[in-house]
Amino acid sequence: MRKNITLLLIIICNILSYSQLKQILVLNEGAFDFQSNQILVPVSIGSFYPSTGLYQKKNEIADARFASDIVIDGNSYWVAADKNVIQYDLSTHEKLAGFILEGVRKIAFYKNLMVVSRGEYLKTFDSYIQIYNKHTFELLFEIPRSTLPFTTESIIINHGIAYVAVNNGFDFGNEVGKLVKIDLEQLKLLETIDLGPDGKNPENLMIKEDLLISLNNKDYHGSSVSVIDGINGVSTFNLSNVNSLCGTSTLVGDNVVYQEIGKTDLGAFEINSKQSGFLNNLGKSYYGMSYDSNSGYLCAAETDFRTSGKVYIYDANLIELFSFDAGVTPGYFAFDHANSVGVHNADFVKISIEPNPVISFCKVYTNDVLDEIAILDLRGKELVSTKNSLLNLAELEPGTYIIKVKTKSSLDYRKILKI
Repeated sequence: MRKNITLLLIIICNILSYSQLKQILVLNEGAFDFQSNQILVPVSIGSFYPSTGLYQKKNEIADARFASDIVIDGNSYWVAADKNVIQYDLSTHEKLAGFILEGVRKIAFYKNLMVVSRGEYLKTFDSYIQIYNKHTFELLFEIPRSTLPFTTESIIINHGIAYVAVNNGFDFGNEVGKLVKIDLEQLKLLETIDLGPDGKNPENLMIKEDLLISLNNKDYHGSSVSVIDGINGVSTFNLSNVNSLCGTSTLVGDNVVYQEIGKTDLGAFEINSKQSGFLNNLGKSYYGMSYDSNSGYLCAAETDFRTSGKVYIYDANLIELFSFDAGVTPGYFAFDHANSVGVHNADFVKISIEPNPVISFCKVYTNDVLDEIAILDLRGKELVSTKNSLLNLAELEPGTYIIKVKTKSSLDYRKILKI
């Protein structure tokens, strides 16, 4: 009996170590007075620890007028803030390296490469998409302005291909809607994808399996969602309940959750049905939102842009779990997970199970080749084994189970609640 209890404790401890959310990084943009050209509140980075419910300020970037991205890569995280690209240690938050790049907007990583998008109001650059060696900051590839004369924004990397949103968003009235596709193994421009007349001004690129989704703010009079796949091409759908523009958006399961700027209604675009409409009203107007499929946490932040900022953390059903005061203008989040080999890896295998909780059927999503899936009880007993990513839990009793996911290059575990 004692041996069984010991084995159970070991299994549970291992499972928790696989799926633990260590911290949520919060990037606060601060406050800048464009009339006096003065930084009123500096850009700052803080960390929220779900295990304790505490938020702590970690770093400040004194010379940045604003910030636009925070990304975890390996054992470090990177911040794009005004003209700064800065690398910090993920555990100690110590500054490790950085370089100056005017107009930096978003950053993304693939192996030893850093992909950068650029754009700034009333400024022209020689290139709006660049790729650097992330260790030496050597410029390896760029698309010249003569080929692509428009400012760029969001970046998604999938299977060694970088997709970069081209919006010309700082040239008001002349917005464009394109995606640039770059082969990162060959460092080669493959093609430019046109999102159509209703797909102008792509602001946020998201990915669901191999399906690309773009939230577009058009000419700031209404918004749309473009769905891009390799078979059917581009389909763009206007959001039925947005009259101006979406202030923020994020992908939650099969839905793009969005909010019109200045409003408190949340809307949802359902990817499968291609329908959009009202989702919920939590009484808050958010500046930024981000969803983490591994933990099921939705982070959303509100601010007065001058003196305060507050972050709310919800579950996937929009039930509030935490709230805390952050720096001024919190808008970007990064989720730091402990992974199965005890280190962080930029190219680690991503696994998610949706829906969770589940009534009957759920599906395992991974970016690796799937070998086997098993359902275990909390004693570690294998109940079901399959190679099918679609799982049927209808015959199981309500309770908590463990899903063991074996892929070509990893072994991972996830908890799931059967209701």
